Amino acid sequence: MGNLIPQNAAAFLKFAQNIHQLVDTHLGDWSHIPNTAFDELTRVTNAFEGEYRKTPTDSTRAQLARRNAAQRECEKQLRYFIRFYLRNPAVTDDILIEMGIPPIDHVRTAHTTVNEMVDFVIKLRSENELVIDFKVRGSSGKAKPSGYDGAVIIWCRSDEEPATLNSYEGHSLASRTPYAVKFDTHDSGKRVWFRMAWQNARGILGDYCEAKSAVVP
Repeated sequence: MGNLIPQNAAAFLKFAQNIHQLVDTHLGDWSHIPNTAFDELTRVTNAFEGEYRKTPTDSTRAQLARRNAAQRECEKQLRYFIRFYLRNPAVTDDILIEMGIPPIDHVRTAHTTVNEMVDFVIKLRSENELVIDFKVRGSSGKAKPSGYDGAVIIWCRSDEEPATLNSYEGHSLASRTPYAVKFDTHDSGKRVWFRMAWQNARGILGDYCEAKSAVVP
């Protein structure tokens, strides 16, 4: 993905907006993309566009610095979104090409299913921080499955277990165990629910394990 994303500000905005528009069009068919992930993509794309519109040819250094910072944040989210959501069998090669993203190499990697499940325990580390210690269910070791990116962690602040996966507002990929989740000070004393699923190198996600919860210290 090194040269995939344009660095020129105008070209970058066009690239980001095209991806955002196409994801918005197909989001109803792509159940593997959480609403929270799309909301974050929307936020950073709109933020960059706002800064871009404020930078005419005679922009000040301060204006350009704000635009460049917004572009870096948007690029970081785009790279994450492409890697973990768009390089997925649910997204066809034709749509990837329309987005300006090279299609998935279907020959190079044979892993088309994820059969392993995650098992994890939640530990208290320090103020406002919970640590997730995870492994393959049924395994004595803590190594992730060979060729996998890691485990996707989703979480939700709630007294009761969330009814659906879309209720989980937090989302991250843990490439190694243990994985620390830091909360805000005002979250202390609140119950947080977690679920996890393995994700392989092709971006295919396995089944989420059952939910577990802990109270933020």
